[in-house]
Amino acid sequence: MSKQVVCQEASHTGNWYTTSVPQLNEQLEGWLSQVQSTKRPTRAIIAPHAGYTCCGSCAAHDEFNIIPVLVEAPSESKEQEFGKLFSKYLVDLSNLFVVCSDFCHWGQRFCYSYYDETQGEIYRSIEHLDKMGMSIIEQLDPLSFRNYLKKYHNTICGRHPIGVLLNSITELQKNGMNMSFSFFNYAQSSQCRNWQDSSVGYATGALTVH
Repeated sequence: MSKQVVCQEASHTGNWYTTSVPQLNEQLEGWLSQVQSTKRPTRAIIAPHAGYTCCGSCAAHDEFNIIPVLVEAPSESKEQEFGKLFSKYLVDLSNLFVVCSDFCHWGQRFCYSYYDETQGEIYRSIEHLDKMGMSIIEQLDPLSFRNYLKKYHNTICGRHPIGVLLNSITELQKNGMNMSFSFFNYAQSSQCRNWQDSSVGYATGALTVH
């Protein structure tokens, strides 16, 4: 069998990120230098979909293994079942769970246009909606998160992986493990001000052990 490495063309260059290598390096180093580190062990993170296309050559580096897990649309009972299954891996300090998810996808192209006029501008309503969900995630309560989704139908693309993670945490808490989740940053791809606009919300947070 051939061991030839196949690289995927960077189809989003010049769109999701600059075509200039020096400028891209400067941006990445700048963003990373602004991040505050935590002294507590991090067990999982929620991060947006990155605007970078990974090439196959990355597989040549063997410092860690990436094991992708696709979570489609399981029922509440299945999220609980998967949460229990993954809890034994979450407690293992050699593992880090990365839940890849954006938050609210708002606009006609996403078929979602929830608006709470008491929040003012549309983008403020979207931020308020997303931060309600983020607050519930920080409470580590899978049932409240599912009820929030049922009520507002927020278009969080990684809602099911987040649900599985919350159920894993619940399972570990039953055994006395003390954990907390905190979001560090929130942003939107653009600020929606009228019904023709669209945007995607982004949030980043981490689960730590005490």
